[in-house]
Amino acid sequence: MNALTSRWGATDEAGAYNLVDQAATLRGLAVVKEGRVFSLAVPIKGGSRGPAVPTRPAAQHFMIRDGGDYCSGAMAERAGFGFSDDVIMLPTHGTTHIDALAHVWRDGRMYNGFEARQVSSRGAARCGIDKVGPIVTRALVLDFGSDDSTPATKPIQVDALIGAVERGGIEPQPGDALLIRTGWMTAFKAGRAETQNSSGLHSDCADWIIENGFALVAADNVAVEVLPSGDADCAVPLHIRLIRDNGVYLAELLDLDELARSKRPACLLMISPLRIEGGLGSPSNPVAVL
Repeated sequence: MNALTSRWGATDEAGAYNLVDQAATLRGLAVVKEGRVFSLAVPIKGGSRGPAVPTRPAAQHFMIRDGGDYCSGAMAERAGFGFSDDVIMLPTHGTTHIDALAHVWRDGRMYNGFEARQVSSRGAARCGIDKVGPIVTRALVLDFGSDDSTPATKPIQVDALIGAVERGGIEPQPGDALLIRTGWMTAFKAGRAETQNSSGLHSDCADWIIENGFALVAADNVAVEVLPSGDADCAVPLHIRLIRDNGVYLAELLDLDELARSKRPACLLMISPLRIEGGLGSPSNPVAVL
């Protein structure tokens, strides 16, 4: 058996999504007390890269048909109506998004030992974003960004992570999600953030996350983990340990500011990727409900 073989079997491509069962969804629904709904997505604006890293091009938004076409006489209303239509083009990781398990690899192997060469110019033949459905579960909300004096590249180490969970008074269960507010998105909106320098989870958090059965870890920064990582052997060790080695999903560039102001330790989280066949990630509008 390959050393990377998943606990869900040698053909599994869904990873920790297998943990988001009916019990996990019902646990999420049980925390809803007020019916307050929060969008956790950042805006998408044509011509703007937003908070995405510079290697990803800016979103493009253009019209196929608009009111000017009718005003000019080039088109006429038919059957009692006129309409407008548009197109958007953006990187799958260029806004609030969730990573596919095919997004990263090491030594030529990605999740469950599948070869990296199975990601080609046609997309991911294995572990694409189409292998994960809607994630509807309980999320533990942890705010590490309330102190403006926090260094921009401060690592959140496992003791701090455990302490924050314990202060919230909620015991993690398999299939739960983690929402991590580092304060990076707040700084970005104020013009004070750099994409390659961010507070985030230290790689020593990985084992605790895995042992507690979290299906998803999401954050308000570029990579969930601290950047730079401080690891001489790997720029993104948490990505490798969680996604590649254990099939845990990461979601990035969430706006958690309004949710954090509620001071609630948990919420119902709904995050659904687009069904992009062979996609390496998907834009999403995550929704939190209190």
